Order: sequence, then structure tokens, then C-alpha cells
Amino acid sequence: MKKSARIAGFVFIALSLLDVLPLCFGVESIHPCVKPFLILSLLAAALLALLPEHKGRQTILLAIGMALHATGDILLMFDSKGFVWFAAGLGAFLLGHFCYIAVLLYKMGGLRGWYEIFTWAVPLLMVYPLISFFEVEGGLRIVLAVYALTLLFVIASGVLWRLRGRKLGWRVIAGGLFFIVSDALLALKVFNGVDFPLRHAAVMGTYLLAEWLLVSAMVRQRFFD
Repeated sequence: MKKSARIAGFVFIALSLLDVLPLCFGVESIHPCVKPFLILSLLAAALLALLPEHKGRQTILLAIGMALHATGDILLMFDSKGFVWFAAGLGAFLLGHFCYIAVLLYKMGGLRGWYEIFTWAVPLLMVYPLISFFEVEGGLRIVLAVYALTLLFVIASGVLWRLRGRKLGWRVIAGGLFFIVSDALLALKVFNGVDFPLRHAAVMGTYLLAEWLLVSAMVRQRFFD
């Protein structure tokens, strides 16, 4: 990997530690200053690694998805001012995940065989048990189901990668799982009022690990297309 991409990657790691470690000790003051730059630094690392050699649709979709996630991070910083901020942040993340799925499935050429069809049917069976933990009703329950289903499709994409022989599929699967853990911890606080020590650190730690796993898988795979 290019030296510039490695430097940007180290910046992302440093910012992540600067964000998560203080949260482990209950120090919240640094978090608002660091959070807006977390995914932007990872985006810089991804683009420095891919450009100018890889300038296609996959790179564009990945950049848009990461930019949407960075926007979601900023919007969620204001969720205490009203539910509309939380909803906007959730929407930005949802659109970003759509971009990620598009990159993950790019050039796959459709599903092959019953086992791949089953892989894409499993999320439809799992979404209701996943959202049943949260105390939400009506239209919000539908929105939450769509978001949960999207994350499950990210995991299904990773399984599909493995079925096609792409070794980095395990990173996609792990990234999707960590995203579910992070968002579940966040949703438990928002919808159920559940809080516990180190919850905020756990939310950010699993979220940043999920982003790194997904983005690194997509970036590295571009070199083998």
C-alpha cells in the first residue's frame, strides 16, 4: 500500500484511540472535537490507496458511502436537541450502507445456485427477532426493520464473497456484525433507556472497528478485480 495511505490510516487509528480511550474513563469532552474527523480520515486513507489507479464506480460509491457515514456521525452529535437529528443521522447511515452493499455486490453477476439464494433469504427471517428487543411501534418500527435488514444484507454480502472464494469476505461479515452490536447498543439507549458504564466507549469502539473492517475489505479487493 502507498505510504500516503498508510499515514492516513495511522491518523485514523490515532484519532480512534483519542476518541475511545477517554470515553473508557468517562471523559466526554474530547469526543465532539474528534468524532467529525474519524471517518473522514479513513476516507482519505481509502482514496489515497485507490487513486489514481482505481477511478471507477466502485471507488465513487465507496467514497459517497463513507461521506454519508461521516455526515451521519455529525448529525447524531445533535440527537439530544430532538428526534429529527437522530432520524436524519440514521437516514445518512442507511444510504451509506446502500452504497456499501452496491460496492460489495459489484460485478457479482447475480445469485448462483440455491445456496446463494438461501444466503439472501436468511436476513428476511432474522430481521423481526433482531428488532423485537427495542420498544418501538408504528412507522418507526418499519424504519428500524429496514435499517436492520440492510445491515443483515451487508453480512449476507460477506458470506457471498466467501462463497465466491474472496478471502476478505470474513472482514465484511465481521464488519456487519460489529455494526449491529454498535447500533444495538445505541438503540437500546434511545428507545429503551438502557444505559451502563462504558456503553458510549463500546458503541464507538465497535463502530470504528466495523468501519475499518468493511472499508479495508473493499479497498483491498479492488486490487484483485
